[in-house]
Amino acid sequence: MALAFDPVVAVPARDEAARLPRLIAALGAQDWSAGAGRPLPVVIVFNNCTDASLAVALDAAACQPGLALHPVVVDFPAPEAHVGSARRLAVEEALALGGAEDRTVILTTDADAVPPTDWVSANLAALERGADAVGGRLIGDPAEEALLGPDFRRRALDQWFYAERVDRLSSLIDPLPHDSWPRHWDHSGGSLAVRGSAYRAVGGLPALPVREDLGLVSRLRAGGFKLRHDLAVTVTVSARLKGRAAGGMAACIRDWVAAEAEGRAHLVEDPQAILDRLTLRRALRRLDEPARPTLAEAARLLSMSPGGLRELAERDSGAALVERFAGDAPDAPPTVPVAQAMRSVEAMIATAEGEQDAA
Repeated sequence: MALAFDPVVAVPARDEAARLPRLIAALGAQDWSAGAGRPLPVVIVFNNCTDASLAVALDAAACQPGLALHPVVVDFPAPEAHVGSARRLAVEEALALGGAEDRTVILTTDADAVPPTDWVSANLAALERGADAVGGRLIGDPAEEALLGPDFRRRALDQWFYAERVDRLSSLIDPLPHDSWPRHWDHSGGSLAVRGSAYRAVGGLPALPVREDLGLVSRLRAGGFKLRHDLAVTVTVSARLKGRAAGGMAACIRDWVAAEAEGRAHLVEDPQAILDRLTLRRALRRLDEPARPTLAEAARLLSMSPGGLRELAERDSGAALVERFAGDAPDAPPTVPVAQAMRSVEAMIATAEGEQDAA
């Protein structure tokens, strides 16, 4: 088991009295604690709570010798009372608690998540192999998903399979040596680990009201840090309909349930738009090579003059330009039925694999 790092867990929590005992029990049972011979430090920020979250968490932690709870109670003013502020504070407190930034690893998850017993050790193992950050694969709670009915389950599975094939296409068009196939595609606050030194180097997590986790990942990738989507790192997340973060997973689940009830088609992003984005990413990354062999191609894809792009490439790395011009697109408009999109992506994968074999 990897023991070279000092892990600290950071969790934002708002009115989570019903969910926190499961999380705390799971963190208290981490096999890392037994191997390290000391409890796992866990910072929970109780932000703007109106229930008994703090008392419940303290009682639950008292029964977990493998966990050292560090509670932080805060009431943010209304404009700042969101998950971004809470997660940033939790991570900053965890980083301060951890000591030397080059040894500290911050692991963040959510109050309604349940990590398996090897969650910490699997993250640290991925970091030991050279990653700077690790995204964990999110698995919906089977019992809670079952309550949403078979139609929801079918839509969720279709989305999962489509996302998996899109990621396979990404691994072929825009291959990354540190994040090679097989892998997954999740890198959200439900399971994200990052070296303390890398976190500090990019200015930390942006205190955004939504997608603060994706904001941190974008900063890390733009800074040249290596993100690994390790299949060994998983977390079970709830399938509740009422969440705490606007635009979060609960909102997505509510929309899927409503869509099925209303008979709306399951639409996804146009595969051609995805292929265009991946092609642009590959071209921008190659701008870091001395000869910049794809400068003309990248300029064409951006509808920019080669001279203008050259000036940008002299100031920013290819990785930074990827995040600026071809980063994640979580709000891309869904326009193509999922079955049709799947056929298109499969054809793109076959073409890319054939080109790879020919090379």
